[in-house]
Amino acid sequence: MDHKEIIWTCVFESSNVSLLPLAKSLLESADIDYFVQGEEASSLLPLGPFGVGIHNMNARINVPTDQAQEANEVLAMLKEGMED
Repeated sequence: MDHKEIIWTCVFESSNVSLLPLAKSLLESADIDYFVQGEEASSLLPLGPFGVGIHNMNARINVPTDQAQEANEVLAMLKEGMED
């Protein structure tokens, strides 16, 4: 059997936990593989996801590198909304 190593690329990062379900839904509808890193981290803090001055607790969505361009296109509108 030939097992190809998958290289993962971060395509989305946010400390806003309400955006994660949207991003995951968009990726799922496009049939893009992903995994989320740090999704539970904000809930470990006593202040929850609204802790002031805490910026290193971002959740990251990673996809296989060969799907990164498509994932970025799928998530483009969501990312633009974060910049406003």
